[in-house]
Amino acid sequence: MLKFGIWNEDQYIRARDRGSLSGSRVSYSLLEVGENATEEEIQRFEGISSSLGTSNGTFRTTFCHRFRDVDAVTMRIVERIFRTDAELFIQDRAASHGLTSCELAEQIFRIFPRAEFEASDRVLYLIRLSLANGETYIVEPNGQPLQYIKPPFAVVLCPREPYRYPLNHLIAARAKWQFRHLSLADGWMDSGGGDGYRVDKMCCIHPQARSLRKRNPRFQIRMRSVFEHTPGVDVLRTMNVLNKAYFSAERLVDAASAAFHSLRPGGIWIVGRTLEEDFSNHVTFLRRHQEKWEVLDRIGSGSEMEEFAARALAIHQGNLR
Repeated sequence: MLKFGIWNEDQYIRARDRGSLSGSRVSYSLLEVGENATEEEIQRFEGISSSLGTSNGTFRTTFCHRFRDVDAVTMRIVERIFRTDAELFIQDRAASHGLTSCELAEQIFRIFPRAEFEASDRVLYLIRLSLANGETYIVEPNGQPLQYIKPPFAVVLCPREPYRYPLNHLIAARAKWQFRHLSLADGWMDSGGGDGYRVDKMCCIHPQARSLRKRNPRFQIRMRSVFEHTPGVDVLRTMNVLNKAYFSAERLVDAASAAFHSLRPGGIWIVGRTLEEDFSNHVTFLRRHQEKWEVLDRIGSGSEMEEFAARALAIHQGNLR
């Protein structure tokens, strides 16, 4: 068995109209849309983004109003705790392409005109490496190749192609070997190209988020890890990234420690996940005090990170003694 790829816009439209996009290998090059994208281009961007797997095993699955219930509880809590003239600093980490960050930020700005909102993710753009022979690699900023495109194929390199498509699997194996042996100059990702290849960056930020950033300088988008300590945050959100399927218990404790040390005393941590079976959100709203967490509210069954927040705090308190 084999799967051919979809590598241009006309093919994508025909496959979409036939209802045959599901499971297709779509070129990540088709993510490239402008800030003033049409509705059709936005739908294509969202559809491809949802199937894009990154090298750390996460997928960029999100959609409009995914966190509607989370946003409603967030606004109720934030309005109760903070003055409307407060200079709030809000971070939304692991924000994928930033659409859900944009939706929350617009609500925040209406009530808190002096607030600043930062959406962040570890992948905000992809590198397109185009070889002179017509082959193309789509590469993460960390150097990990994600996809190889050579019409009529567009094969996944990370995560790997399943064995049930043996030809795709062989093509992917050859492509990975070839990538490791390419003669690329030092710093090639920022070079624009070299002898026998061209390099360009493709933005992975949702057009709506790019538009808000352009209109309102208080909305920023940057690369950041969920494990960073950034003191001075008033509200921190980490949705659909911190769970046992992605990280070890030790790393989840590290992430909880990063959240605690990033928040000011009195700050709010919103942490949880969306179940893919029914798209229900399960979230815990934690308030950081001087030496403890307080659970303010939960949606659904809450977050498994409550356990790791307590463990991180115990370690911190033990180190103080």
